[in-house]
Amino acid sequence: MNEMQYKEIDELLHQISDKETHNQHETWIAKHAAIGGDPKKSHLTHNDLDILDVLLNGEKTVSEVVEAIQITQGGTSRRINHLERLALLEKFHQPKNKKTVYLKLTVAGKKLAKAHLELHKQLQERALAAVAEFSDADIQMVKDFLIKLINSQMNF
Repeated sequence: MNEMQYKEIDELLHQISDKETHNQHETWIAKHAAIGGDPKKSHLTHNDLDILDVLLNGEKTVSEVVEAIQITQGGTSRRINHLERLALLEKFHQPKNKKTVYLKLTVAGKKLAKAHLELHKQLQERALAAVAEFSDADIQMVKDFLIKLINSQMNF
């Protein structure tokens, strides 16, 4: 199985059961990325990690983050405020544009975002190793099966 096949199957699996991926992230966060203080107040969601991932490539406007993670403006704003309270990102304005709010990661935010990317890299490596014995034809059969299963659930 090659990387492109992995990505296609990963996308299909997310359509079937996004909850399992979410649970893996939650477990990883609890184990590797604990933030000091009250656990209820420092809890990070999958959307929080997505925001950090988007900002790892450099500063962005709030609108750019909303577009990249595809949740509502209000939901994104709540998550951004939470991440700011945890000192994982900072809000700022450009000197020439006092209206637009920009976001950038703090040192702690960069560290967490990089660790999150490493998690995905390790998950991908484990998945590729687990299915290395399957041929391209086997992988195509699985993809066809999943597509048919997804279509049957969506078109009932």
